[in-house]
Amino acid sequence: MLPLFDRNILSKQVESAMRMGAEKIILLSPTMHGGLLQYADGLRNSNVKIDIVRNASDLQEYPTQGSDLVFLADGVFPDEAIERKLSAASEELIYVVSNADEYQNFERIDLTHRWLGIAVLRSERLSEIAEIPDDWDVGSALLRTAVQAECKRELVSDADMQMDAVPRLQQAEESAAYAIRQLNIVKIPKQNWLDRFAIWPLMRKIIPLLWKSPGAKNYTGFASLGAGLIALIMALFGWPVLSLGLLLTGSLAIMLHRRLSIFSRQDQRTDLVGLCFHLLAAAVLTVAVVHYARVESLFAHITILLLLFGILWIIFAEPEGRHLNGLFPDIPLILLILFLAAALNIFLFGLYFAPLFCLLFIIAKQRLSSTDQERTDPIA
Repeated sequence: MLPLFDRNILSKQVESAMRMGAEKIILLSPTMHGGLLQYADGLRNSNVKIDIVRNASDLQEYPTQGSDLVFLADGVFPDEAIERKLSAASEELIYVVSNADEYQNFERIDLTHRWLGIAVLRSERLSEIAEIPDDWDVGSALLRTAVQAECKRELVSDADMQMDAVPRLQQAEESAAYAIRQLNIVKIPKQNWLDRFAIWPLMRKIIPLLWKSPGAKNYTGFASLGAGLIALIMALFGWPVLSLGLLLTGSLAIMLHRRLSIFSRQDQRTDLVGLCFHLLAAAVLTVAVVHYARVESLFAHITILLLLFGILWIIFAEPEGRHLNGLFPDIPLILLILFLAAALNIFLFGLYFAPLFCLLFIIAKQRLSSTDQERTDPIA
C-alpha cells in the first residue's frame, strides 16, 4: 500500500492487471490489515472480483483447467508495452533482465538472468506449490516451478529498464522519484503554449506535494467551485474584472484537480465538479456581458457569447490532431483573453476576438488535416 501518484502501488498493479484482461484479482498478504481490507471492499463495490489470501495453501481453490494467471511481485508493475505482450501471450513465460549489479533488488535465476517478478503461467502451477511452508515466498516458489519446466524467458533490455519498463518500488523514496520521472515525460493532450511553458511547469512542481495529502483532489475541486461562486457574486455586484480574474484562477484549479489523477484509471462517471464549474463560468460571463453591453446591443452580444460556447464545445469534442496544438483554445486561454480585455476596458472586443480566434483555429486545423489526407491518399 505504498503511496504512488494520487493512490498507491497496489492500485497501479490492479489497474495493470485489469487492462491485461484479468477476470479476478487475488491479493496475497500474510497480514490482512485494515487498509488492505478497505481497499478490497472498495473494489468489490465497483464490481471488481477480488479476493485476499494469506499463503500458498489458500491459493489451491483457484487453479482451473485451461486458465492462466499473471503474477506481479510486490511493488512491481509493467509498462504499457509489456502489458500488451502479456495480454497476447499464448505460452508460459517469465520476464527477466540481465544479471547485472544494478538489478540486485531482483531475484537471481542463474549466472545470466534475474527475474523481474512478472510471469504468465498456467493456473495449475498453483497446485505444485501447495505444500511449501508458510514462511516461503510464493513468487520464488512459482519461479522455481517455471524454471524447472523451462518456461520461455522474455528479456527486457537495459535501455527499456532505464525507461522504467518494469519498476520495482519498495521504498517511499523510490516511489517519489519514479512519480517525478513520470511527470517529466508525460504527454498532455491538446496542450497549448501557455499551458506548456507556464501552467504545466508550475503544476509539475505542485502536484507531487499535493499527492502527499489524501484529500488534495477534493480540496482543489472545492477551491474551483468556490472561486466560481465568488466570481459570480462579484460579477452581480458590478466588479467584472475581479470576477473574471477569479474565474481564471478557478479554471486553473479545476485543471489541477483533473491532473492530480493523470496516471490513474479514468472514471467513466460524469465529472460533476467540472460541470458545475463550467455552469458557474457561463453565468459569470453572461453577467459580464450584461454589465458591459448597451441595452440595444445586448441580444447581439449574448448571441456572440452563445456562439463562443458552441465553438468551444465543438473543439473539445474533437480528437487531438497533429497540427496547431500549440494554439489550442482551452478554457484558461479563453478566460485569460477575456480578463485582459476587461482589464484594458475593451471587454466587448475580447468577446468578439475569442470566438473569432476559435473559429480560425477550427478552419486552419481542418485545412491542414485535409492536406495531410490528400498527401497520404494513394489514389491522389
